[in-house]
Amino acid sequence: MRTAYCFALLIISHLTWAQTVESRILQVEQGLTMPGITPFGQETKTGNTLDRLKAYRVHGASVAVIHQGKLDWSKAYGITDAANPEKVTTETLFQCASIGKVITALAALKLVEKGKISLDESVNNKLKRWQIPENEYTKSQPVTLRHLLSHSAGFTDEYGFLGYIPDEAPPSLLQILKDEPPSNAKKPLVVSRLPGTMEQYSGGGYLIVQLLIEDLSELSFTEFVQQQLFNPLGLSHTTYDFQPDRYQVSPVARGHRSNGKVYKKKKYHLYPEHAAAGPWTTAEDLAKLVIAIQKALNQSDNSLLAEDLILEFISPQMNLRGLGANLRGIEKTQAYWHSGQNLGYTGLLYGLTSSGDGAVILLNSEGGEMLLQEFISSVASVYNWPVMNSYQAMEILQSEMRQLTGTYESADRSKKLAIEEEKGALVVKTINTKQGAELFKIAENHYTFQNAQDYFKLSFQYKDTKVISLLYEESIGKLVELKKLE
Repeated sequence: MRTAYCFALLIISHLTWAQTVESRILQVEQGLTMPGITPFGQETKTGNTLDRLKAYRVHGASVAVIHQGKLDWSKAYGITDAANPEKVTTETLFQCASIGKVITALAALKLVEKGKISLDESVNNKLKRWQIPENEYTKSQPVTLRHLLSHSAGFTDEYGFLGYIPDEAPPSLLQILKDEPPSNAKKPLVVSRLPGTMEQYSGGGYLIVQLLIEDLSELSFTEFVQQQLFNPLGLSHTTYDFQPDRYQVSPVARGHRSNGKVYKKKKYHLYPEHAAAGPWTTAEDLAKLVIAIQKALNQSDNSLLAEDLILEFISPQMNLRGLGANLRGIEKTQAYWHSGQNLGYTGLLYGLTSSGDGAVILLNSEGGEMLLQEFISSVASVYNWPVMNSYQAMEILQSEMRQLTGTYESADRSKKLAIEEEKGALVVKTINTKQGAELFKIAENHYTFQNAQDYFKLSFQYKDTKVISLLYEESIGKLVELKKLE
């Protein structure tokens, strides 16, 4: 009798959990909206996932959602190919493009952990087959691995890569770096400013990391990443094979134009720039990567990376760049993320640093940027993330406005702001400017600007009922106190 009772409780518990997951899936699917702030009194507009796919002319999507350090659910939508419709499944491969830079950074940090290179030594000391051309900038400050991973090495090669037609042999890594045929590189890779002084996105910098990994490990880039990351993490559906549908007989999603049409005579491009342009993968496999990072961050499992290196990964190096990922947060790093776009594909990966939550979305369209953000924002709302959420602004009463309006100045007088009331709204201005930014209240004593809720926070200090100062926080830990002037 007791056994039957316990079995019944187990069944009920399982059904309750299943219903809870299904409820969360439905909420996410019905709640797509851009992250931002809806003004007080206005209704937040949300959309349905299938409707959004149709509106953005996206044929197929694969998504995965992580909760408390585990895969909560994954799902596939739509078709793989507008010219030959087949359903997308959770095992359908997509090109993840620049999301692969996260993988590359972790692989490079593995070499740091093994003592093969430090983050702050000249990479030219370790490169064997090609060297970064020396000039006045590199003589003053050599390029380091830290520079390369944080896009601050001083390269001005612009963003991405054109890719190569499948029926033609792609160039080697050295041919790309040397700008030799058949490479279609836009220009030679040259340091054009002092390394470490400015952030500028550089796909070319990651090609140097690819070469560095090969030279130090004496393995191909793909072999090293397979051994160090893919196999240990169980990323069985992730590959740098140029054409997995031909050589591995794996199902792939065909790339599409932003208008929903296919590219004639090709399903996708080839990218020998593995480290920068990423592998073929699934949302579930990328979710496993996020989970491994989170385990390392909470120190429950340091098999991915040692504590000091995983903390470097999410630490701001320059602006809001970590080592291989973009960062988001105000008081501290609350999330790391990376987007990706190749010909015919877009994707977005998000991982939170403390709660064990995250999400991945991959699309077989090069025009899905809005959909990516709307999906992540919907997940953020349902799972109560501190970033990428959408907020309904709270009412700011007239009495509150009177308290907050005034001029505020930092102790060293380097920062001075004015808060004024204009047409029933609070507006923040720098002194002597006519235009300002509207201030929205999203929680008690928590104010911010439109589309900046993950980067700026204003709060006020009181003495009795009188406002005496303004606390201005921005960009992961930068805090300034401004005293209210009488």
